[in-house]
Amino acid sequence: MTFLINIFFWLLSGLLKYQSSTEQSPPPSSPLFPCPNCGSHYMIKNGSIPKGKPKRQGKECGQPFVINPTNK
Repeated sequence: MTFLINIFFWLLSGLLKYQSSTEQSPPPSSPLFPCPNCGSHYMIKNGSIPKGKPKRQGKECGQPFVINPTNK
């Protein structure tokens, strides 16, 4: 009987860990630079500008932008 109780608690603790790990959080690659248009932290690469800086695109809105542009 104690064996079944131990298995139950083991499954319960695994479920709680799984639920806390599936919460949405910003990707680690860009935690400080949200999309200026929609504010989302989820973005995709969209080429680069002639000065070599990478362009990004907001995944939700589709608006392209450059992180820290040199000429504004």
